[in-house]
Amino acid sequence: MIRLLLLVVLTTVTLAACGTTNTGGTGAGSGTTADGVDRARLSAELYFFNWSDYIEPSILEDFEAEYGVRVIMDLYDANEAMIAKIRAGNSGYDVVVPSDYAVQSMVAEGLLAPLDTTLLTNSGNNDPALMGLFFDEQNAYSMPYFWSTTGIAYNTTVFPTPPTSWSALFDPAQLAAISGKFTMLDDARETPGAALIYQGQSVNTTDPAALAAARELLIAQKPFVAAYDSANTNLKLATEEIVIAHYWSGGAGQAIVGLEDKPGNPNIDFTIPQEGGVIWMDTLAIVHDSPNQYTANVFINYLMRPEVAAKNADYVLYLTPNQAARALLSAETQAVLEVIEPSAEERERLQWIERTGESDTAFSQLWTEVLAE
Repeated sequence: MIRLLLLVVLTTVTLAACGTTNTGGTGAGSGTTADGVDRARLSAELYFFNWSDYIEPSILEDFEAEYGVRVIMDLYDANEAMIAKIRAGNSGYDVVVPSDYAVQSMVAEGLLAPLDTTLLTNSGNNDPALMGLFFDEQNAYSMPYFWSTTGIAYNTTVFPTPPTSWSALFDPAQLAAISGKFTMLDDARETPGAALIYQGQSVNTTDPAALAAARELLIAQKPFVAAYDSANTNLKLATEEIVIAHYWSGGAGQAIVGLEDKPGNPNIDFTIPQEGGVIWMDTLAIVHDSPNQYTANVFINYLMRPEVAAKNADYVLYLTPNQAARALLSAETQAVLEVIEPSAEERERLQWIERTGESDTAFSQLWTEVLAE
């Protein structure tokens, strides 16, 4: 479902090119080494399709230095946009970062390649509680990357008392005071999901009456919304362009700390409303028609090294599933975790978004109708 605006070094690639094959050697030499990687099977390049603000840039440089593989990264800001490119075929991408429910959809459509577990020797570093989840029970197609929650990020100078209910973003009597100063996620499941949760419904219901009520609530809210935004909310919160947002916990962490040349704002806080929120996970997966699947597995395994995962989490500020990395996190990151990591009580109020063909159609139609108003 993750999610944000950082300065990343991107190399532009013409997507008509489908990448290099696994058969050529690289500058790193050839032959299997102590880490079990056969350098002769590595491709010269790897094409990575990722969310914005979602990897520490020097990690890509470090991977190239170690393995001789140049990682070329493009960005997307919605699972649906990524899936549409992969579904069209010959996308040129090798590794993608689908959210939990998107894994379900992509597996059902045959868009992901099975992982080579013999190459994923670092998977044991992951928290067992975050492995084998409903969307990929055998982790046959995906490995955990980051996890997070969706709730309310807010400025404590404007809201000295934390907003405890989704009514802060849906009650017309409260919206007038923040008109044009708040955002909702640009997401066909998350934003209707928030409306459903506020109305006491499951985030996964496809009951026509419940969806109609959520649609009407969102249409009534729309005149007050500054934007539906899944890419820039962290910066808008930090600069106080907005004062409250329907947002991911990790994005709130980024707004607090700031990222590279982007400012941070210590007045930002995050909460899970009393009605509940969403819990989600982004994963690492391999595109079904990737010609570089050996290299893609090596790259995923590299990202699960404890020191690499910790470096990544220090930068991204989402919750790492890598247990071995937790002790390596910086003091600053540990402080942010105290703000954004859900308590045991909050986790009881969180729901996973699940996906079916019926829900795809129902939520897509609902969201289209809201945006058309």
